[in-house]
Amino acid sequence: MSTPADDSLGALLGLLALAVSLALYVWTALALSAMFRKMGEDAWKGWVPLVNLATLLAWGGFSPWLVLLAFIPLFGAFAVLVLLIISAHRINSGFGYGGGMTVLAALLLVVWASILGFGPARWLGARRRARVAPPSL
Repeated sequence: MSTPADDSLGALLGLLALAVSLALYVWTALALSAMFRKMGEDAWKGWVPLVNLATLLAWGGFSPWLVLLAFIPLFGAFAVLVLLIISAHRINSGFGYGGGMTVLAALLLVVWASILGFGPARWLGARRRARVAPPSL
C-alpha cells in the first residue's frame, strides 16, 4: 500500500523529469538551429525532432531517409546512432575540428552542437579530397 507521501514524491519526480527533458530539448534545438544557420541550412530544422536528425545525416553524406531506421526494433536505433557519429565526424571536418569533437558528439550531442553553434567555429565547407594526377606513361 502506498502512502500519500509516496504518491507526492512520485509526482514530484515525474514533474522534475519532465522539466529536465523539456530544458534539454530546448537547449539541443537552440544549439542545432545555430549550427544549421552557420552551415547555410534553415534554422527551423533544429526544432523538429526527426528532421534535425535527418538534416545531420544529410550533411554527413547519408540519405536523410535513413532516420526511419530508428523505428526498426533492436538494431535500428543503434544503426542510426552509428550513422549519426559518422555524420558528426564529417561535419566536424567542415568546421575544422578533428576526432576529439567526434567523441564529444558521440557522448554529449548537445554539448557538441553548442560548441559548433554558439562557439567561434565557422563553417569552412566539406573538406575536398586531393585529386591525384594519373600516372604518365
